Amino acid sequence: NGDTRLFLGNLPFAISEPTLNSHLNESITHIKWITDRETGKFYGSAFVEMRTSKDAAKAVTQINGTQLMGRPIKINYAPMRAGEEGDWPPKSRVITGGKLANAGGGGQAGGKGVKAMAVKPEGCCKLFIGNLSYDIDDDGITKFFMSVDAEVKSVRWLHHRDSGDFKGCGYVDFWNTEACEKAAALNGKNLLGRPIRIDWAE
Repeated sequence: NGDTRLFLGNLPFAISEPTLNSHLNESITHIKWITDRETGKFYGSAFVEMRTSKDAAKAVTQINGTQLMGRPIKINYAPMRAGEEGDWPPKSRVITGGKLANAGGGGQAGGKGVKAMAVKPEGCCKLFIGNLSYDIDDDGITKFFMSVDAEVKSVRWLHHRDSGDFKGCGYVDFWNTEACEKAAALNGKNLLGRPIRIDWAE
């Protein structure tokens, strides 16, 4: 069929436009990340426009169900509905729905500007993590870093001294500096709807 628009589901929350495009043989021309209209939280799905109907067919028949960052990606055709012709493909190459629409759009699903990290200390095995959702827990952060094969040794959450309330940040120790480096690459990625802030810790 001549359709070039696809629906992608079960995407990892840490997905970015370049990673997705390379998984689909560099044949995506436009992406619309599907996010909650109010909170901007990424739902793990997207609409994409493919270069040709051949590329779209290849994605549906050959790439559907393959592992992307440890999750089997779902790919289906998403034919145009009546009245959508004017809105698709979108005007910008990468679109984030909700109020965060194109905020600083670095092409990342969670997209806000990512703060540059400090210089890595020699042999560093510890990271500071901030801008965390209050729903985060040990299991959630461990799985987040395991998406890049970075095994967590221990986690320490920071709380306000007086109220005991969670500050939305903490420290994570890794077994070795290689794992720490892999984990640091997730700086700015979407975790529970917020771009995580990561920096080296002594």
